Amino acid sequence: MNPGSAAARVKTIALECGASACGIAAAGDLAEFERFAKAAEAVPAGLAYLGREPLKRKNIKNWFAPARSVLVCAFSYWGPGRDYTAELAAAGDLAAYLKNTGRKAYQPDLLAAPGAKISRYALARDYHLTVKEKLGLALAGIKKEFPGAEGKIFCDTSPVLEKELGRLAGLGARGRHTLLVSGELGSWFFLGGIALDLELPADAPAADRCAGCGRCVKACPTGALKGGALDAGLCISYWTTQAKEKLPAALAAKTGGFAYGCDLCQEACPLNKKTR
Repeated sequence: MNPGSAAARVKTIALECGASACGIAAAGDLAEFERFAKAAEAVPAGLAYLGREPLKRKNIKNWFAPARSVLVCAFSYWGPGRDYTAELAAAGDLAAYLKNTGRKAYQPDLLAAPGAKISRYALARDYHLTVKEKLGLALAGIKKEFPGAEGKIFCDTSPVLEKELGRLAGLGARGRHTLLVSGELGSWFFLGGIALDLELPADAPAADRCAGCGRCVKACPTGALKGGALDAGLCISYWTTQAKEKLPAALAAKTGGFAYGCDLCQEACPLNKKTR
């Protein structure tokens, strides 16, 4: 099988196993690492883990030595046909719901407040489990199709620059809210992938889709988005999902009701109004 046909088959397997979209990036040094490393020096305490094993993030081969290509997959978790208000109501008691889905909320006072909301991504089973299961099926399918092939799965918790690999694989461009934005999926998707020892041709990086638009920046109530970067110390999502300290009063007044995660910047994105 020639490399182009092999890449197409690998993508087909991923889509059959539940990916909404996928692409191939080359395994190698990432220029984006320099920006990431600098940003990681200034993150709040709850994100200190981003500074661990930094060189593994520079090149995925430092994490999985046999890697030659990276299959990066997007898993859509929301779309315009969903009714957020109805699904939020169906979740019932939010503190109990989050606990039952394996999540820990760090700002219980916000959860207990009338009209409390949680991010759309949390209105389902823990995505780490779901995405890894789908990627596991994809890897098994790839090994069956290509005997002797090896790979290693990543989803959020591994020292991998997923967003940059996703951009290079053509899944989306980096938006001003720092998330990848796709013309088909908007930004309502999870990222995960498989480092593979197969030599596959890389896809073309995604084109910028945010030219002339700054709605996400304007929608952030705390001013956490500046110059295409995120100040995590001002981010409502950081404070409600990872920070162990009590949310400062000045920020608590600007949550827009969000008590776990925050969707305000994504709600403002026009590309999220017409996703498939």
